[in-house]
Amino acid sequence: MKRSLTPREVITTVASYFDISIEDVLGKSREKKLAFPRQIIMFLLREELKLSYPNIGDELGGRDHTTAMHAHTKIATNIDNDLKLKQDLEMIKQRLYANSV
Repeated sequence: MKRSLTPREVITTVASYFDISIEDVLGKSREKKLAFPRQIIMFLLREELKLSYPNIGDELGGRDHTTAMHAHTKIATNIDNDLKLKQDLEMIKQRLYANSV
C-alpha cells in the first residue's frame, strides 16, 4: 500500500533527482534545467497527490494555476513518445515511494 506523500516530499525528491536546489525549483528562473523538473513536479502533484491546479501553483512559489495546467498537459502528452521522460518519472516514483515507507 502506498503511503500518502506530501507536496514537499515530491519537490525534494525531484530536486534531488535532477541535482538542483529546492530554492531554484521554487524560484522564478525559466531556464530549461529548472523549468523541466518543475513541470515534472507539477505533473506528479496532480497525478499522485490529486492536488488542484491552484494548489499546485501555490506549492511552487505562487505560480498561476494555468502554469500548472500547461505543465501537466505537456508532460502527459510527451510521456508516451519520450522514453527518457518515462524512465525519469519511473525512477522518481520509485524514490518517492521507497522514501515514504
